[in-house]
Amino acid sequence: MSNPISDFLDGRKQKPLKEGKKPAAEIETDYSIPVWVANAANRASQLSLVSHPAKFSHPDAKTTPVLFTGEFKPDGYLRSGNVAINQQDVVGNAAALDVYAFLSLVLADGSSVLTHFDQQSDLLKGLLKTDEETFQLWRKQFLAIKQSTSQNKTYAQVKQVYFPVEQGYELLSILYPSGLMTEHRERLRTLKFSENTKQAREARKKNEFHEQGFDEVFGLLTQHFGGTKPQNISKLNSNNGGEAWLLPCLPPTLQAQYVALPKIDFFKAIHWDKQLTVLLKALHGFLGTNYNNVDIRDGRKRIMTYLFEWLLERAARLQTQKAGWSQAQGFELPEEQQLWLDPFFYERREAEKDWREKIAARSAKWLMTAYERSRKTKQDAEQLGVTEAKAFENEWLDYMREYQEFL
Repeated sequence: MSNPISDFLDGRKQKPLKEGKKPAAEIETDYSIPVWVANAANRASQLSLVSHPAKFSHPDAKTTPVLFTGEFKPDGYLRSGNVAINQQDVVGNAAALDVYAFLSLVLADGSSVLTHFDQQSDLLKGLLKTDEETFQLWRKQFLAIKQSTSQNKTYAQVKQVYFPVEQGYELLSILYPSGLMTEHRERLRTLKFSENTKQAREARKKNEFHEQGFDEVFGLLTQHFGGTKPQNISKLNSNNGGEAWLLPCLPPTLQAQYVALPKIDFFKAIHWDKQLTVLLKALHGFLGTNYNNVDIRDGRKRIMTYLFEWLLERAARLQTQKAGWSQAQGFELPEEQQLWLDPFFYERREAEKDWREKIAARSAKWLMTAYERSRKTKQDAEQLGVTEAKAFENEWLDYMREYQEFL
């Protein structure tokens, strides 16, 4: 049965053996389990296991080591504990990072050497082949990497923010969660560079179908930490080459929409947009085919629903304006449109019914005019016959009467 600790040390001694700066016998002794592990145990105090390294904020920061373990809670809140972090971070003397590499070794049961020291396992004792007294000494020295002082100390150049509390403010020191940053980076790498993504990109280039496809993330920003010596920031930062990826976190760009108030006729003032063009094109496809086909009738019904919702959305923009806008000087809307669009007439709108019939009739004329305009705009020689046009106009009227309570 192989010893993973022996394998680890065999790998590490290859470089000094190739360099030949020391006699081979001396190197073999230095990298034997009793000698190397004892030396590593003495250097373990130079490192601290952390979850939030302060050196990400400033390379000279000397703060209390923060080792936070989040708790999983599916309560709908954004919690760092809900992300499975597979790697822990360590800060301290970069020359002692080999100590952490040793403690991170995974043994046969899937647990790390550090975990086995914590649990005082027989498996680790058997691999180290040492007496109980020496084992307990090493255990105490290695577990010092997890210890933290009860006195919290921050640093002047760590990012800070005043956070409001009941009696005033608390000054918080903002630290980087390097484990989350690493997990974030790994997920993005998988999304962008996995084998499946490569295959999907290649299929796209060839205009071929790919079952899973791929996702793209735009606007990524690469942030660098540590310059040419990322290991001086933290172990995970060194593993990541001193890079972290930032997603765009910008407020949405909103375009102010000016609501043009119709002065004479709502239907003449309607703004023609791309959505209406698409709907009228679809309508033409249904009107130019067999009028009595069930599927065609169902298709026309769907188009009428979309057109009705399109029309109601434009009306709703006016119904939310200041009450009485249609009474201002220069406005001469028909009475039925005033009742429909101006919130000032809400009570009359609910009490009277005839205006809905007038709106339905006017909307039918508007729709057929818009349809004819769409045909001319596209320079389409295929026009709808008078009989067909009149039939659809009546069909639209019936639809409006059926759903007139939504006006």
